[in-house]
Amino acid sequence: MMAENGASSEVFVATYHDTLDRRLARAQIALRRSLRNGVGLWEAEIGGEVVSASGGPGSLPEELRRRLAAVLRNRELVEIVRLREGTDDVAVLEGQHVLRSYATLDRALRDTVVPPTERRARRRAPAIEHVRGYLRAQLAEIERTDPLIRSGQDPEAVHDFRVAVRRTRSVLRSTRSLFDGAWLDALREELRWLAGELAPLRDLDVLLSGLRKDSDPDVAPAIKLLETERKRARRRVLTTLAGERYLSLLDRLSAAVEAPPARSSEISLEAVAEREFRKLRRAAKKVGPKSPAAEIHRARIHAKRARYAAELAEPLAGKWARRFISEVKRFQDVVGAHQDAVVAFEQIHAVVQRSKSPETAFAAGRLAERTQRLRRKARRRMPRAWKRLERVGRRAWK
Repeated sequence: MMAENGASSEVFVATYHDTLDRRLARAQIALRRSLRNGVGLWEAEIGGEVVSASGGPGSLPEELRRRLAAVLRNRELVEIVRLREGTDDVAVLEGQHVLRSYATLDRALRDTVVPPTERRARRRAPAIEHVRGYLRAQLAEIERTDPLIRSGQDPEAVHDFRVAVRRTRSVLRSTRSLFDGAWLDALREELRWLAGELAPLRDLDVLLSGLRKDSDPDVAPAIKLLETERKRARRRVLTTLAGERYLSLLDRLSAAVEAPPARSSEISLEAVAEREFRKLRRAAKKVGPKSPAAEIHRARIHAKRARYAAELAEPLAGKWARRFISEVKRFQDVVGAHQDAVVAFEQIHAVVQRSKSPETAFAAGRLAERTQRLRRKARRRMPRAWKRLERVGRRAWK
C-alpha cells in the first residue's frame, strides 16, 4: 500500500477513494487525494510505483483514469476514509475529530481501506460456489496485473495476467456441465482471444530475458532485432487493453463471478480433477524420446488443465491434491522449458528471414544452436518428471 514519507516532516490530510465494491483494494492499489501547498494531488500506488497527477476533487485526472481503466471500468469513486498523515502517527478523521490513531500508515490502511479477505467457499458448499470463488480470485489477479502491464514496470505482470486468463478459461471448460453451453462457449472464446493478444509479448519477454544474460557480443545484432519486435508486441498489447472489447470482457467475467447462468449447482470437483489427470496420462504416454514438439506441447496443455482442476478440488481433496499440484508444477517447468525453446527457435528463425544482414544471420544461428541444446536437455528430464507426477496423481485421484 501507499509508501510512507518517513524522511519528510510534512503533515497533510489525505482522502482515500475506491469503488463501493472496493475494486482498487482488491487489486492492491491505494488511491488518495491531498492538498500540497494549496494544490490538489492525486496519487495511486500500483505495484510499488506511485503515479501522481494534479487535479480537483471532482474527478480523477485523465492519466490515472487511463492507468486504472480496467479496474474501475467507469464505476463511481467514493470516499473511503480521511487520514491525517505525519511522521509520528496516522489519524483517522471524521470532520476535524480524531477517531483513532495508528503508529504506521500501513496499519491504518489495513484497518480502514483494505476490505476483509474473501472467504473460501465452505468445504461442503455446492460446486458452483467453489467455482465462483476460483473465478473471483482470477479476476482479481487480472485487475491487479493490468495496471502493471500498462506501466511496464513489472516484467512478470504479463505472465501473471495470462495465467489468470488461462486458469479462468480452463476451469470453465472442465466444469462446463454447470453452465449454459452457448454462454460458456462465447465467454471462453473471448478469453482465448485475450490470451492470444498477449502471447507474442510474453514469448519475447521469455526469450530476451535469457539472451540479455549472455555476454557474447556476436549475438547482439539478433537481440537488437528481437527488442524491436518486443516494442511492436507491447504496443499491440496496450491497444488491446485500451479497447472496448477487453473492458466488456472484464464486465462479463465480473457477471460470471456474481451470477453465472448455471444449469446446475453440483458436480463432483474431485471427479473433474480425476478426469483431467486421466487425459494428461493418455497424452503423456504418447511422448517418447523422438516425439514431435507438438506432442509434447499437448502434454503440457493437459498438465495445465490437470493442475487447475486440482487447485479447484484441493479444498475437498486435501493433502494429496496439494502434493499433486506441487508435482505437476515441476512437470510443467520441464515441458514448459521445452516449449520455450521451440518458440525461441521459431522467433530466431523469423529474425533471419526478415534480415539481410550477414552479421544478424550469424548471430541468429548461434542463438538457434542454444535453443536446440535447451530442447534436448528438457527432453532428458521429462521421463523422471512424469514418473514422479504419475505416481502422485494415481494416489491423489484414485
